[in-house]
Amino acid sequence: MSLPTRLAATASPPARGRIYRACGCRDNRRRLYGPRCPVLAADPEHGSWAFAVDLPSPDGKRSTCRRTGHPTREAAEEALGLLLTGENTGVYADPHLRTGDYLEEWLAARRTTLQPTTWAGYHDSVQRFLLPAFAGIRLVNLRSRHIQEWQQSQLALRGRPTVYRAGSTLRAALQAAVRARRLPYNPALHAIIKRPTAAERTCWSPAQAAAFLRHNHTFHADQLADLFEVMLGTGMRRGEVLGLHWADVHLMDRNLGGPSCGTPWSWVVPGGVGCC
Repeated sequence: MSLPTRLAATASPPARGRIYRACGCRDNRRRLYGPRCPVLAADPEHGSWAFAVDLPSPDGKRSTCRRTGHPTREAAEEALGLLLTGENTGVYADPHLRTGDYLEEWLAARRTTLQPTTWAGYHDSVQRFLLPAFAGIRLVNLRSRHIQEWQQSQLALRGRPTVYRAGSTLRAALQAAVRARRLPYNPALHAIIKRPTAAERTCWSPAQAAAFLRHNHTFHADQLADLFEVMLGTGMRRGEVLGLHWADVHLMDRNLGGPSCGTPWSWVVPGGVGCC
């Protein structure tokens, strides 16, 4: 039994609304019996549990909300309680929505608003790590302890950066549900491990960089040799140097860079291009 169901079973019924049994049987005129079915009194397994509650409407008239199909009285009370909570707080949590279904819905909605590489990273985290762990859990039942237990099991198999990326994807998805008033709070907000600190990098000295270039030219002499030389001589990052176009190369001005590499006119090469 889920936590909300246990709470509904032990707490008093909601102050508003009524709980009753109903069925789908019809009379000779094809009208539904509903709660008036004569079989309900004789057969406790017949029909299902339902609730009805009056809700305010914009025109000031009485508006009755009815929901049927609940297997037990406790389930009907839980659903009624969630509906009334949504009316009072504005948070409408679907008690039947699975976490996996929500994550796939969130991914589909974000595809048109994210950069392709960002969306691909989210998609990989959802498919490889989050769906196998949380797909079957109802979204309203997902708790911080579930997320923490999953992280500990993953850390025994994978590195911290991978677990952190998957966890931060889950946190972003659940935060979107909070903003949309589909969850009252984000269970992953304080459950995700801290972002791993990158190891301190040791920079090559000029002599080490020159030795690398000589070795590469002597023993490999491939197409990447010139690329390495540009990166070492300018300090450009991999993505920036791969984004270079010929229009960004200014040999006479000893200047590299432009809009195509994302850093306009910022890479000045002492002594000229190819001086290394």
